[in-house]
Amino acid sequence: MDKVIISDTSCLIALDNSKLLDILKNLYGEIQITKEVKEKFGQ
Repeated sequence: MDKVIISDTSCLIALDNSKLLDILKNLYGEIQITKEVKEKFGQ
């Protein structure tokens, strides 16, 4: 079953710094974030 989560920037930054950002896609399949979070995260 695919899941969707909405994350704030701090979670994305922490996972990216730990080289674990791909874990979100593996766990949840689809990830939705707001345009503001995308802009702040920079990816």
